[in-house]
Amino acid sequence: SWCGFRRVGSEQGRWRKTFTNGKQRCWAPPSSPYEGGIFFISIRFPPDYPFKPPMVSWKTPILHPNIDKPRVFHSLLVTATWKFGTTVKKLLQALHDMLFHLKVEEEDNYLADVARMCILKSERFKKEARMMTEAHAMN
Repeated sequence: SWCGFRRVGSEQGRWRKTFTNGKQRCWAPPSSPYEGGIFFISIRFPPDYPFKPPMVSWKTPILHPNIDKPRVFHSLLVTATWKFGTTVKKLLQALHDMLFHLKVEEEDNYLADVARMCILKSERFKKEARMMTEAHAMN
């Protein structure tokens, strides 16, 4: 399995999620700057879930155009585009996929400067993202 999540504390609707790339779990391709990292997120389900999307907070520092710690930009998490039938598994898969497929279009990112770096200076982006992963998401 590429991920696991568990309920945190006694507060209903609060979950913690871990993306890992350990020996038994591998989600990043060898060329990914996030390879080997462990990333933590917090998911809070509102009382009116599944009619409204959960609130997702990214906890581990990461260089990513769609993540401005703790905010995560994904169309799936926007109330206007949230679909009632979206399962937790689909949500987790979408968050996982963000690490493979960076959205760099202007309307799809929080961090325009990081998105520009992805496009115009991809080797610099990979190097800086790798250094951040090693500093904050490993060990």
